[in-house]
Amino acid sequence: MMNKLILILAVFVCASWHVEAQNSKAFYESVVKNSDDALKRPIVLPRVDPSDILWAKTIWRELILREKMNLPLYYPTKPIDGRMSLIDVLMAGIEKSFKTAYDDDELQTPITMEEIKSRFDARGDTVTKLNNETGERETIVVAAEVNTDEVKRFLVKELWFFNKRTSRLETRIIALCPVREYTRDDGYEGIMKKRLFWIDYGEFRDLFAKQKVFNYQNDAGRLTMDDVFLKRYFSSRIYQEANVYDNRSINSYAVGMDAVLESDRIKNEIFNQEQDFWEY
Repeated sequence: MMNKLILILAVFVCASWHVEAQNSKAFYESVVKNSDDALKRPIVLPRVDPSDILWAKTIWRELILREKMNLPLYYPTKPIDGRMSLIDVLMAGIEKSFKTAYDDDELQTPITMEEIKSRFDARGDTVTKLNNETGERETIVVAAEVNTDEVKRFLVKELWFFNKRTSRLETRIIALCPVREYTRDDGYEGIMKKRLFWIDYGEFRDLFAKQKVFNYQNDAGRLTMDDVFLKRYFSSRIYQEANVYDNRSINSYAVGMDAVLESDRIKNEIFNQEQDFWEY
């Protein structure tokens, strides 16, 4: 009987020690920053045979990061809790994971990281500094900081198509383009916009699948960036469609409310296309 009591007491002490020894930081990170995220892979999209596509339309969308639904793609402006903004993921992918950036939405002309930094106006500066060992002044080149928080918009190129095998209207994102908003130093009043580069969405999906974004309802159930795009958890408007006029944008022939109505017309035309293929 005495041996049983000693054994029970020993088990209780060990269990109590384990509870007390649990690291709070490790527990927090196991919930909020799941270590399995680094092993995640993107969901494999079903192969679509081009012969099964009865109809297709290429459109371009503008995604404004200031809109509430899109804020998880803009914040955090600096990495926090294992999260990064969309532009920081793209920049890290190009610089560290050897992903390719392009100058055009046809994804034909690759550009370098130096070219991208120049479009951020991040040019190195030279400073004179005293060398403590030689006692002489030396000229040193200081790398300029890239302000990725200036990216307030993204352009999305996507293909909508009717798949006769599934009898559904489907979509695939083809490319993304960050747009920088900034002011000039020459006294010009107004916000300038500059398209920085285009990326092949499919090439970056492995990074998007590992990157969590903020969930307003649940810190333990965050979505990935790939989920945001695949499940269409973002707000955007159509600003251009493939057309005979050199793919001109809506803003080139409509302004104000007329541009909004034209965007809605294109959207409704795409969704009505699915109904037209059904036979009753």
